[in-house]
Amino acid sequence: MEARLACVAILAASFLSLGASYRTQNFIVTAHSPQLAKQVGDSAETLRRDLAMEWLGHELPNWMDPCPIAVQAGNIGAGGVTSFMFDRGRPFGWEMSIQGTPERILDSVLPHEITHTIFATHFGQPLPRWADEGACTTVEHPAEKQKQHQMLLEFLTTGRGIAFNQMFAMREYPADIMPLYSQGFSLARYLIAQGGKPKFVQYVGDGLQWNNWTAATRKHYGYESLSDLQVQWLDWVRQGSPQISSEGTQLARNDDGLRVTPVSATSESARQLASADGSPAKSAQQETGSWYVRVRDSEDAASADESRVESDISYPKERTAAASAPQPAATRVASPGQVPSTPPRVLMEWSRPAPHSAGMVRPPQYQPPPAPRLRTSAYGPPSGITVLR
Repeated sequence: MEARLACVAILAASFLSLGASYRTQNFIVTAHSPQLAKQVGDSAETLRRDLAMEWLGHELPNWMDPCPIAVQAGNIGAGGVTSFMFDRGRPFGWEMSIQGTPERILDSVLPHEITHTIFATHFGQPLPRWADEGACTTVEHPAEKQKQHQMLLEFLTTGRGIAFNQMFAMREYPADIMPLYSQGFSLARYLIAQGGKPKFVQYVGDGLQWNNWTAATRKHYGYESLSDLQVQWLDWVRQGSPQISSEGTQLARNDDGLRVTPVSATSESARQLASADGSPAKSAQQETGSWYVRVRDSEDAASADESRVESDISYPKERTAAASAPQPAATRVASPGQVPSTPPRVLMEWSRPAPHSAGMVRPPQYQPPPAPRLRTSAYGPPSGITVLR
């Protein structure tokens, strides 16, 4: 009898160690306490509804399968991962893990990851990395967005910026991942300020459908080329990324809680920002191979050199990871014969990589993902893309 009771006690302890679960219409949350599980689950449903209304103008239908959310709360770095597969445009096989302090989980990590699921459901395919991560970062807490703004200024003045003709073609995360987050966030803010979130969604949709971001940019925002967009965006950043009114005038107060911090026109930072257009360096003293290598003294010089940047998005094969013969280290495609149609690919999304701390689950940013998760579906063999961050 005592042995039986001891066995029951061990089983009960094992069950409790798994944490508490809470089920909603679209989510199954596991956390260390019932209260936190319920809080995350209810917040996830609210965010799914409200953010879909903000971005799409309508709510999403319920998913066929709920999305499991594993919560690790504590005094650890904030971050999250969402993985899923596409089956003929329908995402399925959701898996989400989020971590951080309860406050940051609810006001930044969870909104970021829920926005990924909204975009996956709406577009039915992966987005360019800058658009996906940039837009998802716009829904985070102002304190987190302020960090991205400050990092952006650092990246732009230390030769770590990404030329737009390269950034718009990225379907994989680059080795230097943080500039992509900061720059994508800033550009998403800049475009959203010129027409709102639904317009941004339409823009991304046209860019994906046409595979021509120059044409989509011209149609929705009036910029003649990605180079033109890059020049105007940099000027906005140099002024401190102030709010843009519907008439195009810039106001002193920012629209999402960020402090306006203009870069002094006489500072070295401003000089480097003004030089950023993707053109080759004109001075041997400037760092080669960097985007921010050429000083531009006037807008006339900028216009004259603008033609040096590719204005269309028909990228050479060497600039497109999917077109090159060797697969990137972060991509693993099933071998021929595994699936009779397009190989299944898993989309993995990490929110901003968090500093390493004790007890933190570190994201596998630069390791090949496991074999694609295949799953029998009423819609037939899954298809999609593999992206690891």
